[in-house]
Amino acid sequence: MRAVHRRYLREFIPAMAGYVGLILGSVYWLKLGHPSGYWRALIALLPVLPIVLVMRAMVRVIRDSDELERRIELEAVAIGAMTVGMVFFGAGLLAGADVIALTGESVAIWVLPALCASYGLAKCWAIRRYR
Repeated sequence: MRAVHRRYLREFIPAMAGYVGLILGSVYWLKLGHPSGYWRALIALLPVLPIVLVMRAMVRVIRDSDELERRIELEAVAIGAMTVGMVFFGAGLLAGADVIALTGESVAIWVLPALCASYGLAKCWAIRRYR
């Protein structure tokens, strides 16, 4: 494993562990109903902080990669983003036609996980393509 990938794992794993802890803790705390007002908003947004660190680690590993790895990353990001965009666009059209029911909360909470999943699948495809 190259040094750039070892650094990525050293940054990614603790940030994701922090995210898991904060998402579980904040959801639990908010369901108890104790905080109100600004505190409620602050607690709800706590899981965003480790995700910023994850994104920073991803940008650093891409920045420090060679040309082929960057090309694979670019294709994966483009394919993943366009796929998620089309899926959510189609879902919006279906919701507008009253075929399915969507809430803003359900759409907003699933955009980032859908982007991550589609990026991961597209990256696997791109890696195989360049072998």
